[in-house]
Amino acid sequence: MAFATIHSFSKALRKASSFNVVFPEDEETPRPWSVFYLLHGLSDDHSIWMRRTSIERYVAGLPLVVVMPDGGRGWYTNAVEGAAYEDDVLEVVGLIDRTFPVKAERAGRAIGGLSMGGYGAVKIGVKHHDRFASVTSHSGAVGFVHGLGEGRERSPEFSRIFGEDPSNGDEDPFALVERIDHGILPKLRLDCGTDDFLLDQNRAFHEHLNALRIPHEYEEFPGGHDWAYWDAHVREAVDFHARNLGLR
Repeated sequence: MAFATIHSFSKALRKASSFNVVFPEDEETPRPWSVFYLLHGLSDDHSIWMRRTSIERYVAGLPLVVVMPDGGRGWYTNAVEGAAYEDDVLEVVGLIDRTFPVKAERAGRAIGGLSMGGYGAVKIGVKHHDRFASVTSHSGAVGFVHGLGEGRERSPEFSRIFGEDPSNGDEDPFALVERIDHGILPKLRLDCGTDDFLLDQNRAFHEHLNALRIPHEYEEFPGGHDWAYWDAHVREAVDFHARNLGLR
């Protein structure tokens, strides 16, 4: 696999931004390639997946590009007051579509992430279901906007980004899955560690999906909110996406 860091001007953020890309370098790898957009958590940046996991090794041999955007501390959301990080992810999608030999359609795209990025992947993947075929979340902060957990305490930017009462709005995954035709939702997979402080949120979202009869995969594994857990289980996300994108 080859690796690149791309620097570009983000219209959504109104500033220069960067993202990392892993892509096939073997000339025998069939084209067009599919794309897996992989989002980081609250305290990290676009470099963290390459520094803390073996994601490059896990996708080796697949006709798959992995794109790792920089979401800052913006919750992959167009802030009420501040930057438009959701639009930035969609800008990156457009840039990849124009620049790399990829399948520039829903059937060729997947999105996933951890913690804040797990929330972002579920929110963006469901809201923009016409662009992504499958979604994965590790230890996702899927319930903060719904009023579960201590979102404002853990993220002082929370109110500025989401407003004072975002529950049941357009940034709340619980509300989004209720309002969208279930037949057009992307394939969903969520996992969480049994010692993770976000476990209750993930169980609640899993139960919500079950109550709505939305097909999805959900698993719990030993582990906490840490890189040992995410490095182990991003491999299952790669397998999940590879099946849904028709790569295996």
